Amino acid sequence: MKEFDPCQHFGFLANRVAKLISNKGKHVIESKGYSFVPSCIGILAELWGQDGINQKDLSISLYKSKSTINKMLLALERDGLIKRVDEEADKRYKRIFLTKKGKQFKKAIEQESLEMEKKLKKKFSLEQIQITKDVFREMMEILSTESLGNG
Repeated sequence: MKEFDPCQHFGFLANRVAKLISNKGKHVIESKGYSFVPSCIGILAELWGQDGINQKDLSISLYKSKSTINKMLLALERDGLIKRVDEEADKRYKRIFLTKKGKQFKKAIEQESLEMEKKLKKKFSLEQIQITKDVFREMMEILSTESLGNG
């Protein structure tokens, strides 16, 4: 029987690469004096794309439970990167907005991302990097559709 090799499994490799990227994010977070966990960057990224998202939509787009999103928002709020504002129509719901610090933090993350791509471009062609991004996007679409029970 053939020995199990985790490096032959897509999930293992994707998870390992994601962990390495997360570690880079953690370094940037700590270097700026913040204490939130790297997974909170997903919330910030959503807000950098569209400020004023409600908690429910964040939960859906990040594939996380409402309670997990709430904990992440508390951490970002504590570090002064976001603020929650009651919705006009229904005070039970909140919209999430970036603070000035939250908007400025984007520059640090973008810089780290550019550095990472620069390092990768030493080994891989621009075409290989773009293909990898395209494949990941397509896989994300397929797997997210399946997770919603539509697969």
